[in-house]
Amino acid sequence: MSSESTTVRQVRLDGTGGDPFFVEPPTAFDEVQEVLGRKWHLRIVYQLLERGPMGFNALKEQVVGISSKMLSESLTRLEDDGLVDRELVSDQPLRVEYSLTECGAALEPVVWGVLRWSSEYGPTVEEA
Repeated sequence: MSSESTTVRQVRLDGTGGDPFFVEPPTAFDEVQEVLGRKWHLRIVYQLLERGPMGFNALKEQVVGISSKMLSESLTRLEDDGLVDRELVSDQPLRVEYSLTECGAALEPVVWGVLRWSSEYGPTVEEA
């Protein structure tokens, strides 16, 4: 008879010091994967971090290769997950603007970390 146990680790935010928090790594990885592991989500968050609030068409122009349908679905999902806010700017003509919530903006170090890692260790670095 085998029982699975999960390890709850005390983790420090900066890896060396600071206030610890408790987390179950597998659960945390699954939760992050569900939100950010989708193809377009990090790209959308990046554009909103870089450019601030944007309308749908402006965002579509910046996220190269995304279809209108996929952008709409991704924005809805990011909104449902509490990362993106949708604000009605005008109703005649209908214009909405998307921005990051506090939760979405808190991803800034993650986005820059991914970009930094890619620059230093990504596949294109090895090829160069």
